[in-house]
Amino acid sequence: MRILVLADDDTDLRVAHALAGEPGVTIFIQGKAKSSRYPLVEDLAGLDVVVGRSLKTLDIAANARAGAVIAEDVDESPVPTVAGASLLGAALAVANRMEAEGSDILRVAIAQPGGPSRGGTGLTFPPPVGRSRGTVLMEAPQRVLSAASQAPWAALVVESNTGDQAVVDDHRFVSAVCLAAGIALVPPAGIVKVWDVPGPYLAKAEAMGMVAARRRDS
Repeated sequence: MRILVLADDDTDLRVAHALAGEPGVTIFIQGKAKSSRYPLVEDLAGLDVVVGRSLKTLDIAANARAGAVIAEDVDESPVPTVAGASLLGAALAVANRMEAEGSDILRVAIAQPGGPSRGGTGLTFPPPVGRSRGTVLMEAPQRVLSAASQAPWAALVVESNTGDQAVVDDHRFVSAVCLAAGIALVPPAGIVKVWDVPGPYLAKAEAMGMVAARRRDS
């Protein structure tokens, strides 16, 4: 599989690193980031998948006649697309996996640098993120809150009647893995959202190093 990673910064290069460990994969990059490990590509012929955070990923994939993996949640795409491969998408995937296992989900929360810093709802994430205040992103299908965290940390917590599941790690690593893991879901046509297929998506994210663990009582 020939994968183009749109790489403008260190986080994007981490996406390339995560994907490079996959069997039978050749990685190319395009963008501002510099790497001696991955060749730059201008000719899009022969690519299978384009991976990136922004909506321009879809245009490049369409020009390459390739599939796409994107961090954004989209409802329309000109190419086969995995959408929502992000910290929020991973949190919703964890919630859906827990729900499928019999838990009633109470609340989902994420925290990352640059998140809302003046929310009105108190939240507690695993250390070193700790306590924060969040704002509501959505009420359905799950109640989801978003908060700011201090760099370099990011976290997600899914609260349920059977206990909580949480992830906390370097935000660049978590963002990279959440995006790269979408490669497990590239459809032959249409759009797949990562939270709708939580099993294989989270299995790939965990194989790439993301750890979703039961949170102890605070």
